Amino acid sequence: MKISRNDPFDLNLCIRGLGVLVTYMHSDIYEFVYHFTFKKSMKMYAADFNNPWEQSIDHHDFFMKIEDPIVQNCLLTMERLIDYKLELALRFGIDEDDDLADEVIVAQSGRFKHYHLFYKHSKSYKKLIPYYDRTLSGIIDCLSLYACALTAQSYKIPLVLKRQLNLPDTDNFRLLNHDDSNVELLMNLVIQLKKDLEIFRGLSLNKVSTRRRVSTRKD
Repeated sequence: MKISRNDPFDLNLCIRGLGVLVTYMHSDIYEFVYHFTFKKSMKMYAADFNNPWEQSIDHHDFFMKIEDPIVQNCLLTMERLIDYKLELALRFGIDEDDDLADEVIVAQSGRFKHYHLFYKHSKSYKKLIPYYDRTLSGIIDCLSLYACALTAQSYKIPLVLKRQLNLPDTDNFRLLNHDDSNVELLMNLVIQLKKDLEIFRGLSLNKVSTRRRVSTRKD
């Protein structure tokens, strides 16, 4: 099924497509959590755990025991996305399995796409870091566009709303419809994810600085 920004806005379809998209998003983050874990903290088991779906770990408590702050940061982001999806399911009576099997709804999830790295297993721990940054940045941008679409009640997002997304801090939410509980829920999620990304970047810089200090000592 083809989708177009000229399609008439349908709140139910929009939200259900968003729900499917958020499932893809938190699954994407899960892959990063998995690979960050087995490329460093649990490297001795990397040969046995190199596919997050064939050798899946369904209990998040396992990852909570990993001391790597990068893993913990990503795990928190994943949990935020899952909590948001569950809230959508409660509000709109969504059955995730049914929606994932519905071609129309899955097509709706492609309206605002975020960056996705397919071959994470082939990347080193170090190289995964900038890819995760790009992924989470893309997720934030994508969810922000959905907040704009819900505000405008249109898939054609007005330029004034798009421009405000580039403003600093929370100024980029000033023109959104704060009276709409669905927009407000999405804005709160985006604010949390932005904080997670900021912390992640700080952790990443600390790791780079640590590696440089170690390298300098060796030299």
